[in-house]
Amino acid sequence: MIEIEKIIELLESSIKENPENSLTSWEIIADWYDSIVDEFRSIINNSKDWLTNYQNELSKSSWISNLKIKYTNVSGYFIEIPKSQTTKIPDSFIHKQTLVNASRYVTIELKQFEEKFLEAQNEKSSREYEIFLQIREQILDSYKNIKKVSDITSNIDFLSALSQVAYENNYVKPIVNNNSNLKIISWRHPIIEKNVTDFISNNLELNNSDYVHIITWPNMWWKSTFLRQNALIILMSHIGSFVPAKEANISITDKIFSRIWAQDNLFLGQSTFMVEMQEVANILNNSTKNSFVIIDEVGRWTSTYDGMSLAWAILKENHDNIKAKTLFATHYHELIDESKNLKGVSNFSVAVWENDENLVFLRKIIPGGIKKSFWLEVAKIAWLWQSTILEAKKMLRKLELEHSWVFWNQLTIWSKPIVEFIEKEVFCESIVEQELKKIDVNNLTPMEALSKLNELKWKIKQ
Repeated sequence: MIEIEKIIELLESSIKENPENSLTSWEIIADWYDSIVDEFRSIINNSKDWLTNYQNELSKSSWISNLKIKYTNVSGYFIEIPKSQTTKIPDSFIHKQTLVNASRYVTIELKQFEEKFLEAQNEKSSREYEIFLQIREQILDSYKNIKKVSDITSNIDFLSALSQVAYENNYVKPIVNNNSNLKIISWRHPIIEKNVTDFISNNLELNNSDYVHIITWPNMWWKSTFLRQNALIILMSHIGSFVPAKEANISITDKIFSRIWAQDNLFLGQSTFMVEMQEVANILNNSTKNSFVIIDEVGRWTSTYDGMSLAWAILKENHDNIKAKTLFATHYHELIDESKNLKGVSNFSVAVWENDENLVFLRKIIPGGIKKSFWLEVAKIAWLWQSTILEAKKMLRKLELEHSWVFWNQLTIWSKPIVEFIEKEVFCESIVEQELKKIDVNNLTPMEALSKLNELKWKIKQ
């Protein structure tokens, strides 16, 4: 410790309080540390005063009022006198150059000043650099002790900062386990809760038998909040921090992967969908059963069938082979039924309160998938014009009827006029009614349903 104190004293006495950022500026060594540097610095700093005083002295002694001392890179310092005053030139002036309207002279004193000034500039730079190297060598000799003290100090700073944040924000100490159980009770987002007065906390529980949660809900901002804050809490617990929750039991996690949002990379010629697929490929290639993965609406940058197929394949690959703890947010409600045969998958959704006129997203995660998209309701919240929303409803109904695929999970088609329209236009055929009565809806996969609907459509045409 004494050695470190000596280094501190050396730096405080030898280096300026606010030195220049570059060594080439040569304004690093503190005043009064080296007498030679101080002498050179004094000559440089006092050069303007000396030149002013010397010019005034020459002007008075020679009675040449418009005498000027000037400098150029080519000629150096010189005394310039107008041509009309050349008769007054003292004998001590040495002629240097004749111009059209003036003549230039030097004196022994001015020449000596110039040599001394230029020498001071050059020698000061060399001297400062030489001293700097000496100081650096002394510090390098104590590198190990400095590194040790630095590590201790940085750890103290890091832990004290985490402690202050935990105390001020009511964080709890997480339990880190090695049994693959992840349980977080009433967690919050450490950043958003500081700016939102009505932040709603949630719970999360994952383990070896229930390690993938499919989350279906509208595409609102708090969906990404839900996904990210779980990853943040896991990360915070692994760096030694308390976490924003009432209780946290965190399994040791080797990696955290996030596939939330995507944008194109024009520089590399990659589309948004390509960027998304590259991120997914990275997750599938590098995640393990000890990893934590958050995926948000994968497959939305392509057609519905392609995107749904990819989302299902990605979900199944992780479930069957990787088994990473995963939060899989999606707007493909068809995955809810498809995932019933996957033992490690559970479905969750956001709680919604609704009546005939209003719809409120409660931001509380509850068990069970939801088969209502609420896309048009989200558009209403965004203040999209009513005429635009009505036009969207008309187009949705048209597409559903043209493709003989009634999306029962769409909230908007259950309005009374649409149901009446479907009943009159589609379900009036007795042969169709008979076929529908035979269908076991609970044991029908989406692909089988699509095939059955195509068959019914063919029978109607016949």
